[in-house]
Parts: sequence; C-alpha cells; structure tokens
Amino acid sequence: MRATAIRISASLACALVAGAFASSAGAASFDERGQFVVDPEATWFVDFEEDLFDKEDAPSLTVEDPDALSGRRVLTLGPYQGFDVPLTLPQSASRYRVSAWVRGSETIADVEVRYGDNPHQGVDEIAVLYPTGRMTSDGWIEVANEHVRIDMTRGAEVSIGFFSTNGSSVDAVEVVPRGELLLEERSGASCDGSADPVCGESQSCVFSQCRYVGGMVPDIPKDRVDVTAYLRARLELLFGPLLNRDLDLPNSVLALERMEATSDPWTYWNGFTLAVRRLHDGHTTTSSIADFVLENERPIGACFIEGDADLSHDVAPADSFYLDVLVSHVAGSRTLGLERGDRLVAVDGQHPIAWARAQTEHHWGMSPTSNHATFAETAEQLRSLLARYAHTVTVVHCDTFLQSCGELETIDLSEVAPLAPDEVFESVQCDNRPLRHLPDSPANHANAASDQVFFGIVNESDATERIYGAEWESLYSTTGNDYAAGALKTAITQFKADARGVIFDHRSGNGGTMLGPKAIWDFAVPRRPISVYLDRQRAEDKQPDQASGLALFQLGADNGFMDYAGSAAPTTMPVALLLTRDVSASDWLPLGLKGAAPNVKIFAPYQTNGGFSTRYGFGYWLGLSYVIAVGDTVDATGTTRNGRGVEPDFIVHPRQSDLLVNKDTVFEAALAWVRGELSQ
Repeated sequence: MRATAIRISASLACALVAGAFASSAGAASFDERGQFVVDPEATWFVDFEEDLFDKEDAPSLTVEDPDALSGRRVLTLGPYQGFDVPLTLPQSASRYRVSAWVRGSETIADVEVRYGDNPHQGVDEIAVLYPTGRMTSDGWIEVANEHVRIDMTRGAEVSIGFFSTNGSSVDAVEVVPRGELLLEERSGASCDGSADPVCGESQSCVFSQCRYVGGMVPDIPKDRVDVTAYLRARLELLFGPLLNRDLDLPNSVLALERMEATSDPWTYWNGFTLAVRRLHDGHTTTSSIADFVLENERPIGACFIEGDADLSHDVAPADSFYLDVLVSHVAGSRTLGLERGDRLVAVDGQHPIAWARAQTEHHWGMSPTSNHATFAETAEQLRSLLARYAHTVTVVHCDTFLQSCGELETIDLSEVAPLAPDEVFESVQCDNRPLRHLPDSPANHANAASDQVFFGIVNESDATERIYGAEWESLYSTTGNDYAAGALKTAITQFKADARGVIFDHRSGNGGTMLGPKAIWDFAVPRRPISVYLDRQRAEDKQPDQASGLALFQLGADNGFMDYAGSAAPTTMPVALLLTRDVSASDWLPLGLKGAAPNVKIFAPYQTNGGFSTRYGFGYWLGLSYVIAVGDTVDATGTTRNGRGVEPDFIVHPRQSDLLVNKDTVFEAALAWVRGELSQ
C-alpha cells in the first residue's frame, strides 16, 4: 500500500505535533502537518469508512466524527460492546506488527487466529495490543503488538477484536509485515504434554499441539532493569501474609530473576506472573485475556476429589504425601470412560496433584491455596488442566457390584477428539459433593447461580426426624441481607422454626465478605471476638511472636477493628458444617464456629485454605492481570492466620468403597453425628 496522507479535520492545535516522539519502525506516522500517514509496507489497513453492523436492524457502528484520525469515520463501541473485524493477509508464515488507535476509554484489542488444520472451531492463538506510548493531543492512543505470528499456510482465519467496558472509538487499524517465520517459530507441531521440549520459544504444549503464546504479553520494556526492580519491590512491599512471606517470597524472587537476562517477551512476563503464583496464597492470582477468549477444546466430563482409594491400594499404593484422587461424579459425556469411584492414579507418570502443581510454571489461571498441606483447589481444577496439558493419564476402573477394582489402564488424551461444531456438551459443577442431599438441589450437579442457597429437610431424613440442610457456594453480601446472605437468613428462619438439627454444606466455598457468615454465626454460636485484620503498612512488618500477636489483637479491640462472631442467644440444636474447598470469608466462617459451642462441629478432609486476607487487583489492558493479598489476620491466641487454615473437628476422607455404592462419606459422618446428638 502506498503512503497516503489522510485528512483529519481537527486543527493542528488539536493534532499530534510532528516530531514529539520517534515513531516505531514499521508503523504509521504523521507528516509535518500532523496528518496521519499509513505505513507504506502495510499489507492491510482499515479506517472504518464503510458501514459495519453487529446485528440486524441495528445502526452502523461506524459514524462520522470530525476528530477521526484517518478519513471521516470511526468505529464506535458502546459500554460492554465488542466487535470483530476480519483480516485478509498474504498466504505466508510471517511475523507482523498490528496496531490500532483508540479514544475515549480503555479498549481491549486482540488478534484472534483460528487454524484450519485444527478441527476445533474456536480461537487457537491470540495476540493482545498494548499501549505503545504514542498518543495525540486530542486523545487518540496507539495500541500495538510487535510480535504477532500468523501462519496463513495452515488455512488460518484471522480477526481483530475490540471491546470496551465504558464505550470508545477505534480508528486506523494497520498490519505491517516484519519478516518470514523461521521453521522453529511456526506453531502447530504435535506434542506430548506440557513437559515436551518439542515446542519452541514462546510456545506451550496445549491440547497436544504447540501453540504460540508470546503474543499475549507486551514487549520487554526498554528500561527493563528499572521495571524489573519496580515489580520486585511491589511484591516485596505489598504482599501481606506474614507466614507466606517467610515460606514463599524467596521462591518468588527466584522467578523474578528469570526476567533479568531473557530476550523473549513471554519468558520475561511469565517470569513475573510466576513470581506472583509462587507466593502460594489464596487471594494471589494471575490471569489474562486468554481466560475469556480461549475455549476448552476437549472438555472432560468428570470431577475429582481427594480421598482414600481403599479398594485399589493393592494395584497402586497410596502416596506418602498426597491423598488419592478419586472420581466424585461425572457428566453425561466425555467422561474418558470414568465413573464415580474410579481412581486417577497418575498423569504423565506423576501423582495427579504433583503433576498439576507443576503447571504453575506456565498456567496463569492456577487456583492457589494459602496453606502448604491441602490441595482442594488443585483437585477441583484437575479436569481443566488435564484437558489442556496432559498427554496420558493412568486410571483404575472399579466395579460397583463386585466392590473391587481392576488393573492400571493408560489413556492417551491426544486421541480424545475435540468438540465438534454441532456437539452439545453439558458440563457438571465440580462442587466437592459426590451426591446432593436436598430435594431442590440441581439435578446431576448442574451449574447454578453462585449466590443461590438450596435448603430443606435432607433427603436422608423425614418430617419426623427433621434434620435440615443447606447447600451453597458464596458468602458475598454488601448489606448482610442481600445476595447469598439474604438467602441464608431465609433458610435459618425456617431452621429455627422447624429443624431439630442442621447440616450446612459449604464444600465449594467461594468466599465473599465478612457480612456473609454473620447469619450462621449468630444462629449457631455465642458472641465472641475472633480476629483482627491488619493491612501491611511498613516494609519492616514481620511475623510477630505470640506476645506481640496478642498485643495486636488487643490493639484491634481497643480501636474498633475487632471481628466478632455469634449472638447472645444461639441455638442448642446440633449444627454440622461441611467443608472442602474454601477461601477468604469461607475461611472466616469456620474460624467463627470452631470450638465456640459443643453442639457445633466441622467436618472436612483437611484444614481450610487459610486465605485470611484481602487483596488489591492490578491489570494491564486485560492481557496481564494479577491480584495480590495485602494483609494478614491475628486471632485470639496471637497467631497470624493467613497460611494456617482452620482444622476440622472431624477429619473425614471420601472413601472409594463408599463412592461405589453412592455414599457421600463426609456427609454420612456429619449425619451420623447429628443423629447421635439428637439421641442423647
């Protein structure tokens, strides 16, 4: 495309002053009059002079704008609106610089590539456009990606997507070639799991295929030494959990050191996000636009829990550190032939939890745990990790009628077909409940609203015995009466009116706010002080000894920062709380109940997450986002709580033999205890 001087109607006073900064090599520029000039090497360019529609009978998204950067029109996006523009590129395997100019508010832009040699119909690879530092005085900001790789010889379909939460304008989208891809830079090779070294630099083995991931991150900053030091200081100064600082911050710093010498943007930025993940905290996570755009191409319709494989230890002995991994329940399809009670013995030769933890090196969406002894989050996430990164899984199938298990069997996941375009896959919720126990619980573990509370007489009881139950996931509330808290209050009102005993099933504890647990605390236990939360305020803040911790606890009480649990008139009926996976407010819930009343007991396979903090969130144009815990909590003993979960009163591991006969081991233990209390 020849160089073209494009009209802009804004006066020079409102236009970019030529020479204010040097334009990027191989990019659009501005002439001495401040007019936009397309790069002469561009292979594709659009300035939205034609009508574009996102649905029938809707007005065009392109409108005339007197301040258009190029031509007369711009693409306009309303709040929470997105639009994809198809790209037409030469039939070659090339590296590109892709850029656009945006105005009005933050606009997420990404290049999405779908390869014809992949039977999956969704997006295979993405590249995110980030601010370059170039902007005009009338508000146009350039976003670009200098290292977009696209192999059109693989039958690629390419588009660039734009999305804005507040509404914005887009103009002057340009694609400039930067050279042919070397053979080792081309993606698409077959690979045998995440540990396979066949994938090249800036690639990862995903769904048994080498995928290019380097486009998801920004360039390495020119002042990398200062930026790296700044990011390290942010973690060292802001990260608040004191025990995790002692145990995990040194390991996090080792990941930061990877950033110092690498020339690869993916290695650089993955080094930083790995440092965040290595902080090993329930409130500390990383994410990217990939979580929204890239689909699970070969979902697995099975849910896994940790437990005791008591029927198959002769075939595969238990690990000395990790619990066994069992199939809790399955969907109607894509189950790999697994059924409830079967066992996942190994993944690519490793214990499933050990293998999953290793994916922390490159999987930005890992679910963290604050303590170092439990892995409920990891087990719950297994089905997604297996689909993406595993090559083989070793399983044991068991027979319900014979109450016995067979020999080891290996399944090659690369042979599992991806979702077909017309295939309907109905997933199930992995909720750490092998069975649901209420008449109105979702059938077959179907997904439900996160703030919904199911309650009533449990299926195993009746109107004479009147043992009630509640099953729910969230403790979010803004007032103590809305969202899940309001529904819990409704349930507790019925419990007070009719129940003789209650089983609270919170085995998928998503956390929430401190207002969430209050209804249960007030119902179940006498009022007492339980904790003081403290934000990290000084670099010198260290783990306190017990005397100092008690002083901090008292200081919180004296200054009105104390958290209280309970009421003046709690119930005397037996109350059981079931837990497995939890964080934040779902940690505080058992903290407020533990040891507070003899008629209240906690049943779980292990201690809770220990995520006793709050968090700050940081994001960079949706391509690189992270959340970091910024405080810690002191309890009545003077002990800091983050990284130390609440220990259950009864440790109960789901048993393989129970699963085979449709028994829920943890629930059955709680039910037996409630009945025992009622019989006294």
